[in-house]
Amino acid sequence: MSDLQIDWDSVAEIYDLYVTADYDVPFFLAETAKAEGPVLELTAGTGRLSLPLARAGVRLTCVDGSPGMLAVLSRKLKERGLHAEVRRADVCELELEMSFALAILPFQAFMEIVGQERQRRALGAVFAALDAGGRFICTLHNPAVRRAQVDGVLRVVGRFPTPDGSLVVSGFENGGQPVVTRLQFFEIFGDDGHLRSKQLLPMEFELIEKDSFESMAQDAGFRIVELYGSYDRSPFDADRSPVMIWVLQKQNA
Repeated sequence: MSDLQIDWDSVAEIYDLYVTADYDVPFFLAETAKAEGPVLELTAGTGRLSLPLARAGVRLTCVDGSPGMLAVLSRKLKERGLHAEVRRADVCELELEMSFALAILPFQAFMEIVGQERQRRALGAVFAALDAGGRFICTLHNPAVRRAQVDGVLRVVGRFPTPDGSLVVSGFENGGQPVVTRLQFFEIFGDDGHLRSKQLLPMEFELIEKDSFESMAQDAGFRIVELYGSYDRSPFDADRSPVMIWVLQKQNA
């Protein structure tokens, strides 16, 4: 198993052009509104979710391992007159001065933590960062559904406007038993249609089975509160649900 770390710094300045998803924002706004204390957002990136949470008044600490992504997030917070604590840290090695009522790991990003040893360390680090009785919401793709796209076929993610042209994002994936390797391409075209630059981002993530995650979470000390199969809170269906949304709770000592 490789030690590949995705180089998010290399795409930090163009990330917001092609990642515009907001399907999970209402879910996390509702969940953070229930939190009776500060909220920890892991893999916060450039603030796709952080900004609406901060705008809603959530007392938020944003953690990510990419200084480039966090620089974009910090700039956006300042431009909008919003506040959140911004910290660079590895999810597997959190060392924070405070504890939290709620931790969230959105956008199925836990799957970028490859290998059970690191996954267990991450769960342990989140557990330690929570108040007694605190909750952790962790999102994953459902391997039974997601694996169908891991077939070596080049697919276009989309064509996205830029100030003076467009960005085309595409990629293909191999593996999936359980680690997926993805090559993602970024092509920037001018208004004249000519290719101006092309960039490659190697990526790696793991398809984590339900039973495996549940066992690791319980070993870390978490109680399983809910398992949703979509952001409308419908129950998880092992064959059809696109995602697994785990709601875990730190057991009281």
